[in-house]
Amino acid sequence: MKTISIRLEDTIYEELNEMLNAMGQTKQTFYESFTRTALRERSIPFIISAPAKAESTGKNDKLAAFARLEASRKSFSESIEYDVEREEAMNEKYGSLD
Repeated sequence: MKTISIRLEDTIYEELNEMLNAMGQTKQTFYESFTRTALRERSIPFIISAPAKAESTGKNDKLAAFARLEASRKSFSESIEYDVEREEAMNEKYGSLD
């Protein structure tokens, strides 16, 4: 078994502690549940988004690529081929190696 260390702001730590206590959970069970869900679903178990302004400026290619991947994930009912999506994103960012 491995041990990890996570730094959190004091207020966030206390708020998390209060929420988990109300649920009858510990931080260890919270992080284990989060990790198991991420591994099972092969994705982060919540939607990550950025403000619309950052996406609309076109200056941040990484956010735009992520937005396209998230849109395609939502539009498909079948599973996504992550290796293909990752390769396309890398080709778009760095160019094709062929």
